[in-house]
Amino acid sequence: MGRFAVLVERATLYFSTNAARAVSAVPEVNCMLNHFNTVRLRRAALLWVVLQLLPIAVNATTILGMDIDAVAQGAELVFEGQVIQHNTQENAAGMVVTYVTFEVRDVVKGSFSEQFLELKFTGGTLNGQVMEVSGLRMPALDEEGIYFVESISRDLINPLIGWSQGHYIIKANEGERRISTVDRMPVTEVLPTGTIPRAIKRPLTIIDGDSDPATGIVTEASPLLIDRAMTVEDFKARIRTLVEN
Repeated sequence: MGRFAVLVERATLYFSTNAARAVSAVPEVNCMLNHFNTVRLRRAALLWVVLQLLPIAVNATTILGMDIDAVAQGAELVFEGQVIQHNTQENAAGMVVTYVTFEVRDVVKGSFSEQFLELKFTGGTLNGQVMEVSGLRMPALDEEGIYFVESISRDLINPLIGWSQGHYIIKANEGERRISTVDRMPVTEVLPTGTIPRAIKRPLTIIDGDSDPATGIVTEASPLLIDRAMTVEDFKARIRTLVEN
């Protein structure tokens, strides 16, 4: 495969997943791509867009902000589980990917009856070489959490919807299992969009993909306040209510 073809393939893979939302949200980009009526020309135009955005992509990954209602409704599967295995490989495009295996302990939303679930994340460490996607926080080995999965079958850079907005950690504290964000900030409340006070409600915008929770997730300012966090059962009950409504 020629260098141009490899670049196009990797660019198409990158922007055909989560990052594509940011590109497709720009009317000028869509208008430009729609003027090309062949696959080859459209791919060339897409590559041009990638190259223009490359300096930004190297430094940070930005994701469209979501509210917790949209995260819960948009997820194909929401489950409580624990990471039991990482299997890192190189795919056909020469990119490093990590297959993360979870033990599924409780299904909050969706249809899944198996004991284990394997999800593919882009990046990882293979043969001493590290490939990282800026903003992607891969579930750590032995981590316990609540995971909002956008799709269990589609090829995504990060299968968790909204990246950090669909990734919550379970922490044990004095005999109670409590919920925190991926940045270990204790989650104290889950507010549906219609009940979010104006003072904390943020407009939908782009966010850092590796730390920000969904809008409506209220947190304490320090990980040391984990004793104030919601219990796992309370958090799951709130999410089930959002899904049902």
